[in-house]
Amino acid sequence: MTWLAQCLSSRPAVARRNRTMHSGGSAHPARGRQSRPVGPVVLRAGGELRDMLPDGKDQVAWDPENVLGDGPTDHFARRERERAKANPEGASQAPVAASLEAKPAGRTKFAEVPTLPSASEEVGFGAEVEAAFLDVFGDKAPRVLESFTRLRRGEEFVQMHPGEGVQRAGSFMEGLTAVAFPDMDNGQYEWLKAVEENADVIQREFALAMKDPGSMLVRGNRVWAKAARDEAVAYGPNWRTLVLQDRGIWEQSNIKIFPRTHKLLVDIDAPTLEVFFARQDAKTGISSHTDNSNFIQTTHLGVDVPEGECWIKVGEHTRNWMNGKLIICDTSFMHETSNESENDRYVLIMRHWHPEVTEVEKAANQFLFEALDDGTSGGVSVAKKQAQKRLNALLSVRGKKKKGGKRGGTSGGGFGSKKC
Repeated sequence: MTWLAQCLSSRPAVARRNRTMHSGGSAHPARGRQSRPVGPVVLRAGGELRDMLPDGKDQVAWDPENVLGDGPTDHFARRERERAKANPEGASQAPVAASLEAKPAGRTKFAEVPTLPSASEEVGFGAEVEAAFLDVFGDKAPRVLESFTRLRRGEEFVQMHPGEGVQRAGSFMEGLTAVAFPDMDNGQYEWLKAVEENADVIQREFALAMKDPGSMLVRGNRVWAKAARDEAVAYGPNWRTLVLQDRGIWEQSNIKIFPRTHKLLVDIDAPTLEVFFARQDAKTGISSHTDNSNFIQTTHLGVDVPEGECWIKVGEHTRNWMNGKLIICDTSFMHETSNESENDRYVLIMRHWHPEVTEVEKAANQFLFEALDDGTSGGVSVAKKQAQKRLNALLSVRGKKKKGGKRGGTSGGGFGSKKC
């Protein structure tokens, strides 16, 4: 939900096959030239180093664990060397680019694309997905198409935002505001205000469920599951999740344990794609990583937190969790967490559309989610039909609005509160 090769995402483990937001492998170029531009840079698989960091203190400001090595000229070099040792034959090519390029036929389905370096697929599958995309959306979602095109080329967007930190995204849509901690009072997050206003409903329901953990284990599905696959490297063995929603689909067993929480989010038409409780054990932390997608944001609600002793750092800024309060994050910035207390920390995590993503762009991204998740020509055909229905519905609503008709549809875009 890995989003980057060696960079780990925040996606919880789920009963279904783990799926990704059509983001994935990063290009980690080896050591190269010494220039240090501050601004957007695209890194290509097999390309030369383009260092994003100025000298000295600014590196420490966002890279406390020295992920990038001993100095600015070592940007990404260490991880490239490690990946080369693990996969000598494929080290020079980004995993996602490798998975979407034409390959000899032999399997009719690729697994876990676009997250696993070992994935294989039908010949030209990436081109097949793109052709279906154009058939449905034409020129209506150019930012989404360009994001997918970069993904197929194995490109990663990296930018140092002065005063905010470093943003890294294998799936990157241009033109979206990039702030480490967006302001809930900026007029774009009214639905989140409703969540915070009803935080006590979620907290009480959670406390009641936690009084009978045995019942939760029996009634629920993958209750307090471990982080999936490589995520555990950054998240640690004790980071656990209880999933309520994944890819816009509600987990029916678990929402029966938390019916009021589910009802609240449905009633406010929350534009969520994932909703889950997350437990971080006492005296543990999550190391610096990116979720690798800038069009999906992450919001945490403090459900049961040891206030003043646990924090999240996004880019260059740090916030403490507080019970009943929200923190909105752009987790395409490098981020990390820590629970320094003697008690476990519980938050409700909601992953939702960036508010500047349009309704058509949501539909276009949803098509890519579904087409890549299935991984077959038949699956592309089904996803295409669903995408056409969604687009037709959106265009119909627009037509009625222009004629002065009553607006239909939903403020949340339709994917967060309904099964897709």
